[in-house]
Amino acid sequence: MSLSLSENNFNLQKIADLLDGKINGDEKQEVKSLLPLDLAGKEDISFFYNKKFIDKLKTTKAKAVILEKEFEDLFHSNSIVVKDAHIAYAKLTQIFKDQIKKVGVNPSAVVESKNIDPSSYIGPNVIIEEGAVVGKNVKILGGVFVGSETKIEDDTLIYPNVSLYSKTKIGKKCIIHSNSVLGSDGLGFANKDDKWEKIEHLGIVNIKDEVEIGAGCTIDKSSTGETLINSGVKLDNQVHIAHNCVIGENSIIGAKTAIAGTTIVGKRCKIGGGCGIIDNIEICDDVTVTPMSFVTKSISSKGMYSGGSMLMEHKNWLKYSAKLNREIKK
Repeated sequence: MSLSLSENNFNLQKIADLLDGKINGDEKQEVKSLLPLDLAGKEDISFFYNKKFIDKLKTTKAKAVILEKEFEDLFHSNSIVVKDAHIAYAKLTQIFKDQIKKVGVNPSAVVESKNIDPSSYIGPNVIIEEGAVVGKNVKILGGVFVGSETKIEDDTLIYPNVSLYSKTKIGKKCIIHSNSVLGSDGLGFANKDDKWEKIEHLGIVNIKDEVEIGAGCTIDKSSTGETLINSGVKLDNQVHIAHNCVIGENSIIGAKTAIAGTTIVGKRCKIGGGCGIIDNIEICDDVTVTPMSFVTKSISSKGMYSGGSMLMEHKNWLKYSAKLNREIKK
């Protein structure tokens, strides 16, 4: 079931049906917006999935709250009881998100390709080169560059000022945020006599279905073959993925992480922000790397790995560093 986003109000019964939840209270009540517990008022629905906010749950003025069964006795107004409140919250945000309903081509866009589905929207100052293919219900917002022979599949959203180099492939239901660049050359050079000879990058970037790429990300095309981002991958802002890398299905990577060339990250991995991962290694499925870690070798067993220094008082850090140096010299 889906809700019409043209509605101004949302009926609690419809929301409960969407979330596969049980209503306590008046199912005919309507809400206008989704807000946190401490900001919600008499026309809002809110959510509760973290025990540390119990005090806010008890004092919220929300008309209705999404919560799990173990907490339903703590809230005595309208509620929708669900199995997993965090997942329900995620679905609820999708209901309330403003949708882009425009179709057609803005007059200022430069469209050389004839393969643009009429259900899609091409925003102002977009450039689409010859041979590119744009599928159904694609939304390409202002200032985006789409290179020749690029393919963008159905229901994908591309925010302003994204650059897609030639022959890039974008799957279905992807989201690419502003100022990301897909398909630029990687750091590929051969050294002779202390001079660098450029290795031309002849491959592509291939983004599979339901991938979300944050703002300011860079994904380099392969020297040959493809740089592959598999289905369901989520990238935070300012992530760099170098040439010939492969990122496994449903992995998630935090902001400012950089992955060097020809490295493979397995399925369902969680890479924290600010990590550095060297080239030509492989990380197996179901690995978590905590933030600010430096990965210098392959990981062959699932689990959690850490490689960064934790914050401490400066005087203690000096002692820790001195002790570490003494141990190294033994």
